[in-house]
Formats: sequence, structure tokens, C-alpha cells
Amino acid sequence: MKRWLMISNRLPVSKDASTGEIKLSSGGLVSALGGIRNGIPKLWIGLEPREAGDPSPALTGKEGEIEYRGVPVDVGLYDRYYNGISNDVLWPLFHYEGGLVHFNGEDWDAYVRVNELLADAIAAEARDDESVWIHDFHLFLLPAMLRKRKPSLHIGFFLHIPFPSSEIFRQLPVREEILQGIMGADLIGFHDYSYLRHFCNALHAVLGVGSDMLSAEYEGRRITLGAFPVSIDTKSFHNRSREPAVEKILRRYRQSFRGLKLILGIDRLDYIKGLRLKLQSFRELLARNPELVGEVQLLQIAVPTRQDVPVYIQLKEEVERLVGEINGRFGRADYAPVLYIYNSIPFEELLALYRLADCLLVSSRRDGMNLVALEFIAAQSPTKPGVVVLSEFTGASATLSHALTINPWDVEKTSEVLKKALSLSDAERREMHQPMLKYLMQYDATDWAASFMKSLEKTRTVPIPERLMRLKPSQHDDSIRAAVKPVKLLVCDYDGTLVPIQPRPEDAYLRDDERRFLQKILDSGYEILVISGRSANFLEEQFGNMPVTLAAEHGATMRPKHSTKWKQLVTTQIQRWYPVAETLMKDYSRRVPGSVVEKKKYAIVWHYRQSPASFASYMALKLGEELAYGLANQPVEILPGNKIVEARAVEANKGTFLRRFLKENPQFREQLLVAGDDRTDEDLFRAVDQEQAVTIKVGPGASSARYRVDSPADLRAILTELLLQEQVG
Repeated sequence: MKRWLMISNRLPVSKDASTGEIKLSSGGLVSALGGIRNGIPKLWIGLEPREAGDPSPALTGKEGEIEYRGVPVDVGLYDRYYNGISNDVLWPLFHYEGGLVHFNGEDWDAYVRVNELLADAIAAEARDDESVWIHDFHLFLLPAMLRKRKPSLHIGFFLHIPFPSSEIFRQLPVREEILQGIMGADLIGFHDYSYLRHFCNALHAVLGVGSDMLSAEYEGRRITLGAFPVSIDTKSFHNRSREPAVEKILRRYRQSFRGLKLILGIDRLDYIKGLRLKLQSFRELLARNPELVGEVQLLQIAVPTRQDVPVYIQLKEEVERLVGEINGRFGRADYAPVLYIYNSIPFEELLALYRLADCLLVSSRRDGMNLVALEFIAAQSPTKPGVVVLSEFTGASATLSHALTINPWDVEKTSEVLKKALSLSDAERREMHQPMLKYLMQYDATDWAASFMKSLEKTRTVPIPERLMRLKPSQHDDSIRAAVKPVKLLVCDYDGTLVPIQPRPEDAYLRDDERRFLQKILDSGYEILVISGRSANFLEEQFGNMPVTLAAEHGATMRPKHSTKWKQLVTTQIQRWYPVAETLMKDYSRRVPGSVVEKKKYAIVWHYRQSPASFASYMALKLGEELAYGLANQPVEILPGNKIVEARAVEANKGTFLRRFLKENPQFREQLLVAGDDRTDEDLFRAVDQEQAVTIKVGPGASSARYRVDSPADLRAILTELLLQEQVG
């Protein structure tokens, strides 16, 4: 039976150095994956740091349904990989704390090496077609490394922390390497759509890879993207919170906290958790509501982490100073406003505190998900549940519909929300709690894992087959030559097809050698129809008196081959939409350096070829949205293109024009060759019978054409061979 191979930085167990005892580890990932019970064999592979020369075998065993196996790694190498890069670079940057980043090249080399060690171990263990689920930021490079070693695997990657905005991510010195590593996966998952959106923006800004929030094409593969908010083993938390041992602790706590309303905080002592903001908000609550002094208490459990790192030492000192200040200002001999515990606590005590608390306060500055909020809901009494006050900067805020959300930086407003939470009636608490508990009961850790793995099985990326036959000079078989023999009409776009794309549109003029080539085509008895988005004046300047049929502005107007007059084909009133489009485009032109507005008779175009790439691409998306919204129900089409955004009369369509032309000239219907390079030319390809016509896509990208060439120069070479064979011979 095919297995799930789950890969993370560390194993779900730890070994006591003195006793050798194996203990189940704590943490969100262990909690989530430990709840998966579906009968599928699972192997968890993780790193096992050890001293050089340690001859003991790798740690192996089984915990529940999960078999585990360690990959030994030298402690010195591990320290550079884990502390040097994962914790001192990736963790702060991805949590918007760029000022705490300390990048070192040797540490990065260690990060690469450790990812390689895991890739080697997994490739040796995994069987063909098995599913590999890679977890978190410690292993950003692993998907691509593993794909290179064993391409038959189904590779999923899930990020358990936020993905930052592209402007933050771009500060990373190894930003390309990180994205290239992640893109080795078949499926990439995040907790929240906002993280997915940031990732897509980073892909575009750093690698130039476009995406639609559902998938992205990279190196000939289509990679699936998605949001999969993690959950917990809800039923287990719910049931265990009612066990006799928990009930006993709860009775003791109720005696100790009798008469007090309890606000609970349970966090690692990490700067991302916002403990200082939490304490400041609680101080504000007491200062603004003196009647609550002696009535409400904050119990803050601060779980130690990275106790030897200066920034964490400083954070501990600041938190303890704030605790002392609050207790000194508002405390009495029989009342301490803040109970502060710098330690982890046993699981039964944690569950008892969940049930005891009137309110859970989560004030994270940034947090991937925050499973504490989910655990708190699962443990509550259905008759008198506690209230969740939750930072909007947690992933959980997107799924916990009835939590009271806060901006933790707004200390005053947070204190008001706390007061509201403490004053809610039991009925109001139940109304808030029941929908969230129902959601967690219906969507637990097993459902989370199953939804991710089901998507992985369905969306395994394979190389996207080159459906288009690539044409290269001197490499054509008889079938292609036979298909071209009946051709009498050459239909082509201008920019990117007859001539290369230029940074400045006005520089894309027809050169002498290109003009001579077209004249040879005409002299050989073929007819030429150029259908372009360019204006009539521009096309006339390029082709002059050549006997070429010209269609300008995507077919809005045309000049027959032996005429000097242009014929208008658009009948709708462009004045209904043109002034609005012009105003918007001119506004964006002022805001985006290097961008210009090109006015045509039946269309208007915003060009940004010479603008800052990332900013201009983002602004192009915004302009497209504004035009689509502002011109809704108008006879206009908004068309993004190659460094342009165009608004054009809805009748101005290359495909529509070609159909009309062929209806009037039926002798060419099965005797034409069509070539184009961009999105507008797809309308041309769809307008003809693909079985009869020869259709050629110029350049990269998906297309409905039958053939592909790499560039305008290659197109000329191909046409020289295929259409001018007799002259060449």
C-alpha cells in the first residue's frame, strides 16, 4: 500500500539524553498530524542532530499510526541551518520583523546542505508514485531537490507560517532560490488566502511567473496552489477536557480563582506573539475601568523558547517589567492583576485552564494560524463557554467566524473589546461558540490532511506536453509541407510576429529586410492580410503602397490591398466609454514612471514597457479592475496584453474581422496560414478551421495554434522554406 511520507525539520518525538526515554513532542504540527487516523501507512522523516562520530543508529519507532525515522545530521551543521537561517533570517522576515534578520553566507550554505541531506534520505526511502508532504520554512529548498532526484513522487509543500507581502519578501538575499525550491512541488498550500496572494505576487515580482491563485506554470509544469487552513483533533480535545483528572484540576482552580473573571493567555515567549501589546491592553483595561480592579485577572503562560538568544532575553525582561508595573500599580495584598508563569504546563492543566477562562486573549503581531484559539474552543463547556478575542493578524481569524477580532497595535480598542468579552451573557457566549465548535467538529485535523493529500493526488504535476509542434528551419517532415501546399493567404499580426517587440512601440518599424521578405511572398503569388492592434496611420506608414490588406485596431477599420481608403467597421458609439477610459489611463500614466497612453480611433492603450516592472505590473492589474468596473455594461472590451492595458470597441476583434473577411472571400477559407504571438491572436486561431488552416504561434505560452516558432526571425525562415521552396530550390 502506498504511503504518505511526512517530512519536517524534526521528528514528532524526542529522546531524553540522560535516560534515553522517547517522548512525544509538543507543538502545532505534531498536534495536527497526530490527529490523522485514516488507515493509510505514514512515515515521518525528520532531522536528528547529533555529535560528530556518534555511532548510534538513527531514531526509529512508531507513535500511533505514524512510523518515524530520523536522518542524522552534525549538530554544528544543524545549528547553522536551524538558528543561522531558519530562525535568524526566515522566521523574522516572514513575520514582518526585517530589522531582526541576520544573513550569513556560511549559514546559507549549511541550509542548502541540510536540505540536500534530507533529499538524499527521502529519495533512497520513497517508492515510485508515493506522496511526500513537506512541511514548513526549514525545508524551502527540498521540493525542487527531491523532484530532481525522484521525479515520479507526488510532492506537496505546506507553509505553517505567514507568507509576507512581496515587498517584504524581496528583501531576502536568496529570494530566487527560495521560490525556485518551493516551485519543485506539485501542490503548494497555505493557511490563508492572504498568504497565497502574497506568494503569487512574489512569484511574479521575483521570477516573473504569472498565476491565478489556483495554479502557476513553471518550467513546463502546472503547479496547483491552494489555501488549506489547519485544524486540530477536535473530538480528542473536547473529550479529554472532560476526563476525571482534568475535572479534579478544574475544581481546584475554581477555588483559587473564585470571584474573578479570568483572561487567559498561552503563548511561546516570542516577539511575534505580541505579549507586550497584550499586557499594555490589559493595563489600559484596568486604567479605563477602575471597577474591574480586583474583579478581573490575566493569567499569562509564557512558554520559554530560544532562551540564549539576546532578542528573546530582552523580550523576557520587557515582559516581566510590564508585569511588575501592572501588579505594582493595580495590585493589592490579596490581588495580583497579572499571574505570569514562565514555563510550560502539563496537558491536563492546560485543558483545565481552557475550561476555566472567561476569555482567551490572542494578541499576535503575526501568526501563521494559532492553534491555541482552536483548542480553547474545542475544550469549552457548551453551556457557559469562554470568548475568543483574536488578533486579525492570525490565520485563525479567517476561519473563526464568531471570535472578537482585534488589531493588537490598537491598545485602546483592544481594551474595549476585552471589556465587551467579559460582559457578554451566557446566551451571547453560546451564540458565538456553537458555530465555531460545529465548524471544528466538521473540519478537524484529519479533514485538513485529507483535503491536502486528496488535492495532491489529483493535481500531481507532470510536464505539460508541448501540444504545439515546434517548427525549426530545415526540420520539416512531408506532412507539414503537404499542409502548407494549398496555402494562398498569409494572415499575421504585426508586433511580435512580423517584427520583434520593442521597448518603445514607435521603434517597431518594418526594416528593409523584412519589407523585402514580404515582397517576395507577394511576388510568389500569395496574398497577405495584416491584422494588428496598431492604428491605421502607423500601418500605412509601414506598408505604404504594398498590395497588402491591412486591418487596424484589431479589425475596427480596414484598407483593401489595392485601395488607399480605410473602411470603418465599428458601428457602436465609442463616446459612451472612451472619455472614461482616457481619464483613468492618463491618471495611471501620471502615477507610473515611463508609462504612456496611446489614443486610437476605436481603442485606447496604456503602455508600460519602460516602467519599473513590478510596480507597473501591479498597477496594470488595478487599472484593469477599475476599467472593468467603471465601464461595465458598455460596448467595450478591456484587454491586458504584453506590457499594455487596452480598452477597445467590443466589435474590434481580430477573430470577428477574420470571419467576416473569409465570408466575403470564401476562396481562402481552406487555403490560409495564420501567425500571431499574443492573446489577441488566439481569436484568429479560433476563427479558422484548425484541420484546414495552418496556425503558428510565435514565442512562448499556451496557445490553440497547431505549430510554434520561437521568434519573428524564425517565422521568416520557416515561411521562406515552406512558401518559397521553389525559389529557394
